[in-house]
Amino acid sequence: MKRLILSSVFLMILGMLACSKNEIEVLNSSQKVSAETLEDYLVFGHVGLGWGCRASAIYMINDGKLYADTSNIFCKDQEQYQFSGFKLPDSEYDKVKTVLSEYPTELSSVESKTFGCPGCADGGMLFLQRKEKGKAVKSWRIDDTIFYRETDIMNQPFPKYLPVFGQKLGTIYTSIKVK
Repeated sequence: MKRLILSSVFLMILGMLACSKNEIEVLNSSQKVSAETLEDYLVFGHVGLGWGCRASAIYMINDGKLYADTSNIFCKDQEQYQFSGFKLPDSEYDKVKTVLSEYPTELSSVESKTFGCPGCADGGMLFLQRKEKGKAVKSWRIDDTIFYRETDIMNQPFPKYLPVFGQKLGTIYTSIKVK
């Protein structure tokens, strides 16, 4: 029993040290960026909503670069979320470089809104935020069933332009490696 307790304590301390090191590396990164000052970008991420909000990483594409926000700040203030993250290697950007050209133009004419039922049945959501030069920032919350089907958790169809884009983002999201 003592060994089990000591092992558990050791693993918890080891886990905390690993998190702290990662946070220090991110804070010391000379390639940090905030969306606040940018005129054209796309932010996307898979956010778990069942049993509490969690977002391991939210990504931003801007000016031929990919950035990651691993702070989990999204969960603290979803409505006022402002991306702030660090640059990822060019090899990670290569995975997303076609996303902006495949971004559904129909979505640009839709005001910020929710599609489906994010968080229902312990699900999550695809979070999208788009800023285009000269236009206001828009954000969309999309039921995470968009990653693998054409209807939300309540079997209501998504707009025709969303499923292909959502499935592509789901595949890309799982392929990105944050170091």
